[in-house]
Amino acid sequence: ARATPPTETRLLAGIPGIHCYRTVEETFASAAQMAADHPDLPSWIDAGDSWDKTAGLGGYDLMVLRLTNVSRPGPKPKLFLTCAIHAREYATAELCTRFAEHLLARHDRDPDVTWLLDHHEIHLMLIANPDGRKQAEAGDLWRKNTNDAYCRQQEDRRGADLNRNFDFQWACCGGSSSRECDELFRGPWAASEPETQVVQNYLLAEFPDQREDPLDAPASDLATGIYLDIHASGDLVLWPWGFDGGEAPNHVQLQTLGRKMAYFNGYTAKQGYFLYPTDGTTTEFAYGAQGVAAFTFELGDWFFQDCAAFEEAILPTNLAPLLYAAKAARTPYLTPSGPDALALRAAPALVGAGATLRIEAIIDDTRYNQDGGAEPSQAIAGAECYLDLPPWDRDAQGTAIAMDAEDGLFDGSRENVGAVLESAALAPGRHTIFVRGLDAAGNWGAVSAAFFWLADGTEGRVSGTVTEGSTGLPLAASVSVDLLGLTARTDPASGHYSM
Repeated sequence: ARATPPTETRLLAGIPGIHCYRTVEETFASAAQMAADHPDLPSWIDAGDSWDKTAGLGGYDLMVLRLTNVSRPGPKPKLFLTCAIHAREYATAELCTRFAEHLLARHDRDPDVTWLLDHHEIHLMLIANPDGRKQAEAGDLWRKNTNDAYCRQQEDRRGADLNRNFDFQWACCGGSSSRECDELFRGPWAASEPETQVVQNYLLAEFPDQREDPLDAPASDLATGIYLDIHASGDLVLWPWGFDGGEAPNHVQLQTLGRKMAYFNGYTAKQGYFLYPTDGTTTEFAYGAQGVAAFTFELGDWFFQDCAAFEEAILPTNLAPLLYAAKAARTPYLTPSGPDALALRAAPALVGAGATLRIEAIIDDTRYNQDGGAEPSQAIAGAECYLDLPPWDRDAQGTAIAMDAEDGLFDGSRENVGAVLESAALAPGRHTIFVRGLDAAGNWGAVSAAFFWLADGTEGRVSGTVTEGSTGLPLAASVSVDLLGLTARTDPASGHYSM
């Protein structure tokens, strides 16, 4: 079975009045179905319990959808997303669910998605506050969890703000509230809430500790993993620190990755404190306690974002930065400084035995959101491609094929590059080309991939005629097979084509 792509219509009831957003039950059912439909790719993992469930009041399991090709051994770098930790922020859980569907629908078809799921892991806690989310589905502007030990005199304001309850700089700096009925109530002590404990424990289990305890101690440049907490609203990409206006010790690297992701969605990228002070947050814990590159996305301009805005703006503009984050998760403090490999293709994409093909790409070091300040870019210094193995694979060492600048000189921040590949020694079937670029500052950028096919004797021929529907007259047209990169022009007189 095939996961439903995000552009297809779903037969779901959805949240009343805003039907593009799945309910808690529908979200969980969709994730469970993904795991059932793709047994080698997703796992649907019970990470712990919500407050209502711990209190015997029904409630939910806090579930994580882990996506990776289990037939490929690890260890693998990880991207972890939490969504809907603030209950009323409708678009967050749906974006994360659509992201999972996007990946599963394209594995083994899209070369970049294929290598991401083969060589990396993507973990999605689709609804981190399901009790609160259920309250919000009734139309309540519910933010917190539903712990009824707090604000008992005002039942509709009970609970703790989970994103002020984490055990790093908790209650330190005026970025939360001690008043139980306040929306920013931080809880009576750090990590007092079961949902907080589940997220913290998941981070601690999945990522190594990569930063020493002093606040001025940086994580290593080789630290791995990215954590994204998806919120609404404000069209923002934020990074630590949020509790203090001073720069985090990895500020420059966090800023570079933040500006890179904001290039794709057009959001404002800045340090979290300069939106407003916060303490005890998810991203402070992920970065502060473990050195994981951690960011908050703020989607759209309203908590109950309308479906048109979600479908036409939020979804299409945020899939790309999520994909980039998955690419950069191996070395998030290094890769975003390097250039992107774009428009990668093998020409032709289908070749006979012994034929040569040309690998082409664009290497671009300019793709940053510069609205909040100038992110430096450099001239391209080189590019290389690898056959069937990514550059970090031990068996790929020494196998790089150098790519040349098409104009003969690496001197610009955007260069067209190419290389010739001989196919004589290759086995028939599908092959993968991996390409990366190098800038003049010595930064290697993110890898991109393309497929090509070596003929195995089972190929055939496709032919036909293109005519105008109402008259039946032949048409001059271009007929293409996008997956193979093949194109044929029709004969204008007859409308016939053959490939």
